[in-house]
Amino acid sequence: MSETKTKTTKEKKKLSTPAIVLLVGLMIIAIPCIVFGLMLLIPAMQTGTPRDGNRFTNDFTAEITKEQVSSLQSSLSSISNVENVDVILSEGQLKIYIDVTDTASEETVDSIIDNAYNKVNSALPVSKYFTRTDTQKNYDLNISVYTTLEESETRQYKLLHKNSSEDTFGVDDLAHPKDQNLVNDLYGITDTTDETADPNADTTTADTSEQ
Repeated sequence: MSETKTKTTKEKKKLSTPAIVLLVGLMIIAIPCIVFGLMLLIPAMQTGTPRDGNRFTNDFTAEITKEQVSSLQSSLSSISNVENVDVILSEGQLKIYIDVTDTASEETVDSIIDNAYNKVNSALPVSKYFTRTDTQKNYDLNISVYTTLEESETRQYKLLHKNSSEDTFGVDDLAHPKDQNLVNDLYGITDTTDETADPNADTTTADTSEQ
């Protein structure tokens, strides 16, 4: 007798609904975890790597060069009564510090700060380098002229400042308060001015006539 072979077919297993829901849930959870992990991993891998760039790109009508800074410093050093000059170009600002003789008067400091501004304007025209245009910010300018940085009754310290958005410069006196009475109130300083009249004195005239 011949044996008859029967073919058995295996039925494919289908995922149940709970299994599908579980897989979808795992995918939903995994995707943001992967994205968040990459956001942490990429910066960590780039730690210590310098980033090239300049946030002041296209901010200036003309950029101030190191040669111009050096030449300006030499020119300012030639002003009479000037002992030391530092010219610093940083973060879109040209900062000039001028240390003058300790005995310089306020009039001398005023003259030096005017002279310094004229020299800056001659080497770096203010209208070109320190004035904002419709499309470019340009530089800010600060010129400090002082006799000493230590507190002293005879100290002189003037600051000339011009923001690029300002039409002209201003000068502040940093050695003397604008409102001395306000300073006295803040520090509890009493006015020691002598008063000639006693506020409690009787101002009525005595009647010396005999009645």
